[in-house]
Amino acid sequence: MRVKISYGADITEVPEEVDQLYTYVSEKTRSIATQSNIIEDHLESEDLQGALFLIDKMRKTLAKMDQRLSDIEMISVGYLTHIKGDNNVSEGRSSVDTVTGDTAGATTQQSRIVPSNE
Repeated sequence: MRVKISYGADITEVPEEVDQLYTYVSEKTRSIATQSNIIEDHLESEDLQGALFLIDKMRKTLAKMDQRLSDIEMISVGYLTHIKGDNNVSEGRSSVDTVTGDTAGATTQQSRIVPSNE
């Protein structure tokens, strides 16, 4: 089951957060390359059973990578839209969805980047 995880970060920290998210993709890319080499070895030796197991594992890893890349893309688009919005403040539209909450009598403000559909 896939769940959404949400947490606040300062807008200036978004590029670093995206970089940290991409670390997962980068690590899995190296794993995929290793798996691919092993699959090739299995296929050359006509060991289809061994290759099949790794092919299934590779497909699942690629799906997870695709999901993470999709998350990174959405965050990046929202961030860039926000930055572009700061440069076009005169247009009067906000690219950041602001949520206000009351915690133990103190008001806190948290922003969530929302991609624009322009």
